[in-house]
Amino acid sequence: MPMLGHFEELLPSPERRHWVRRSLKLGAGSSEAQVTILDLSLTGALLETSSPILVGAQFEVELPNVGAIPASIVWNSGDYYGCQFDLPITPATLSAALLQAAPREASDAPPDPVEELRELNAEIERLSWQMHNALKLLERK
Repeated sequence: MPMLGHFEELLPSPERRHWVRRSLKLGAGSSEAQVTILDLSLTGALLETSSPILVGAQFEVELPNVGAIPASIVWNSGDYYGCQFDLPITPATLSAALLQAAPREASDAPPDPVEELRELNAEIERLSWQMHNALKLLERK
């Protein structure tokens, strides 16, 4: 489910180990730094923006309940960018962010197969993360 976001420039802060120059915030913002979050998962996001970003660029993603999550751009193709979180987010954080997305409009049109695959992928990642955590708990016993 696509979500709107925007980049904000950050000022240097003495408590940061490295200087992150941008923060991606959910919701509408300044028109020149608009971002559409096409897919959000436990490990990263697919972004669309006309603002150029270099592969390897680091930034923060502001998510509900957890605040700033470090991320970096791992690939790009035109206005599309793949970003990866430094550490996976929790399923609760993912759900909270998805709840902020605009509700779908009722339509008689057939479902979009690409959107269905994205949703299925997000659910598989969520279940995979739960299984990973459960296996870690079993290994400790």
